[in-house]
Amino acid sequence: MKKLLSALTVSLIGLSSANAADALQNHYTLEKNIRFKQVDNKDIKLDIYLPTIKPDQKHPLLVWVHGGAWKRGSKDAIPNKNPLLLNSVLKEGYALVSVDYRLSGDASFPAPVQDINDAINFIHKHADAYNLKADELVIMGRSAGGHLAGFIGATNAAYEKVDFYAQPNYQVKAVVSFFGPTDLLAMGTKGGKKVGPRSSVSMFLGSAPTDNPKLAKQASSTSYINANSPAYIQLHGDQDKRVPLSQSESLKALLDQYGVDNELYVEQGVGHSARIFDSEKYVPNVMAFLKKHFPVNQ
Repeated sequence: MKKLLSALTVSLIGLSSANAADALQNHYTLEKNIRFKQVDNKDIKLDIYLPTIKPDQKHPLLVWVHGGAWKRGSKDAIPNKNPLLLNSVLKEGYALVSVDYRLSGDASFPAPVQDINDAINFIHKHADAYNLKADELVIMGRSAGGHLAGFIGATNAAYEKVDFYAQPNYQVKAVVSFFGPTDLLAMGTKGGKKVGPRSSVSMFLGSAPTDNPKLAKQASSTSYINANSPAYIQLHGDQDKRVPLSQSESLKALLDQYGVDNELYVEQGVGHSARIFDSEKYVPNVMAFLKKHFPVNQ
């Protein structure tokens, strides 16, 4: 009976996602594969999802950073990975920009951070052409993308500590992170043993975290939290083996310490990248968070 209920739950979540994906076409137009940067003759691109609601008004901006252990994935994944969230924000009147960045097979930290910042500065520069409000924004992501989104949010409010990406022309008002790493030095050990040089986090950094703790801390959101940090909402499974729940808990503890508004939702019994986080159980929480910290009509 338990197996039957579990299978039914998964089926319903899958159906909900499929319905959300089908409904997307009613809520947006898509400007696809816009080049914002070129590195070593390779174009780096972004997509802009523009809501059809109130087309004559400038739309508030959400930026999406894809996951994939810093070594795979692309901007194209969001309609399949987070269809209900995408449908919900577009229906509400937000625009969403999904960005690509250099993966660890091509470059290590801080290259991906530089790319994301350059993408947002590009959007800021061309905001009028796309009918966007880009002085302020919310940045969102899942897994490795959750790390990068959280990192951009944290360093945006502590830019005086950063010398490895260009001056941002925008302010991050809030961060949405689905099971993203926050403390890369802590990610350097697994089961009491240090991770090897071919692990995902080592490839991202260019060395194992425990071999270069200064770099690991430099690449961690937890190193930059202060009283001016943006609001955060984090969602995590308590059985996550790839990115332990303690990663979100560590960030929450710091945000609480500095009095920064934040929320942490923990789903019991699920691991990494669980589909339930893009379901009616959690997307309404994310939408309420957005409306609180970055309302469409402000």
